Amino acid sequence: MVQSKGIKIDNFYIPPFTLDKGDIIVIQLPNGLYFHGLLFRLVDILTGKERNDNIELRTDLKFVNHLIETGWRRFFQPLTVDRYIEKTGNPTSKLTERIYETKYIKPKTRISRLAGNPRKILSLLTTLSWTDKIIFDLSGVDPIGGQEAFSLVKRQIGKSGAAILFDCYDDFKDDCTKFIKFEQR
Repeated sequence: MVQSKGIKIDNFYIPPFTLDKGDIIVIQLPNGLYFHGLLFRLVDILTGKERNDNIELRTDLKFVNHLIETGWRRFFQPLTVDRYIEKTGNPTSKLTERIYETKYIKPKTRISRLAGNPRKILSLLTTLSWTDKIIFDLSGVDPIGGQEAFSLVKRQIGKSGAAILFDCYDDFKDDCTKFIKFEQR
């Protein structure tokens, strides 16, 4: 699915890796100031938006977007869970309906009132409603939400999908197919 000969971005290097069907790869990035910059550059490379000669993409990967509501519209016409699902989810998939199994979440719940954990699960479910080949991170979730998100991805990708998790911790080091740690050069 993905073959990397190693990726160098600024002073950071991600060692070579191969992503195959059924794999969940955890790529550990530095915590702090550089995390989001590296994350979004790597997402651009691994989704094909930015060309890199050291990467061979044999399948399309989709990034699980951060669910952030901005602008004036959030005050006058706040985005609700059902409208978000209608806007971003696959209408032929029932996977997105699983968000309502979460306590206190109803169709008319405002996105702005969701904490980090249910936001991430909602974003994961809508992305997984389209594909089982994803890239995600755990920004904005606590350790319990991180475990819940990782377990959801693991169940949904099965043997035909694949996932890359960008994280700054090694919590899933023993639960993933491959663990890759950045090197600073």
